[in-house]
Amino acid sequence: MKWTYSINQKFLASASLFALCLLVLFSNYIDRNHTENVKNAISTLYEDRLIAEEYIFRMATGMYQIKEVINTVVNEDSRGVAISAILLQIREESDAYQETKFTAAERRNGDKLLTILDEFETLQNGNTQQQLAIANRALVVLNELSAIQLEESKQIMDSAEKLYLSGKTSSQFVFAVIIVIFLVLQAIVFTSKTFISRVNTDAAHLN
Repeated sequence: MKWTYSINQKFLASASLFALCLLVLFSNYIDRNHTENVKNAISTLYEDRLIAEEYIFRMATGMYQIKEVINTVVNEDSRGVAISAILLQIREESDAYQETKFTAAERRNGDKLLTILDEFETLQNGNTQQQLAIANRALVVLNELSAIQLEESKQIMDSAEKLYLSGKTSSQFVFAVIIVIFLVLQAIVFTSKTFISRVNTDAAHLN
């Protein structure tokens, strides 16, 4: 029956080594998967939030410039030309902003902003108080859009942190299992040496 014991030991060692290889491959897959997810989260944060916030900031700056023109330029024609030039820049920023990824709340506020810009363009040479009121409405909408960017950025960072912690936990678990398998292999080697030593001792007694 000694040969049966030897076969069992070899089978257990082979199975342990196979499991160890699978765990290493699985750990590598998990690490690559989590790394890719974190990279996607960072990419989304940059492309759909930070860049969008830059567009919003520029549009808000333009609206403040319009308010300054309304309050300081007395000549109506000069005021209209200056406002038209600033509105053109705001339109360009708005068109670029519309190309970013929107949430439902962003889409609603983005549509409000477009409506306000359309309304502003029809009143470029209108009453200054009306123009100031429209500019203030635009700034309110832009502030709401900026707040959405901040909230979405926080959610992305929270998601990235959860992915990192999940990957760290998975790696620790796999590492722990690898240690257990390694200990099993060590035990197999130790028991095999003991078995071989015992066989050799028995053989010496027979001689």
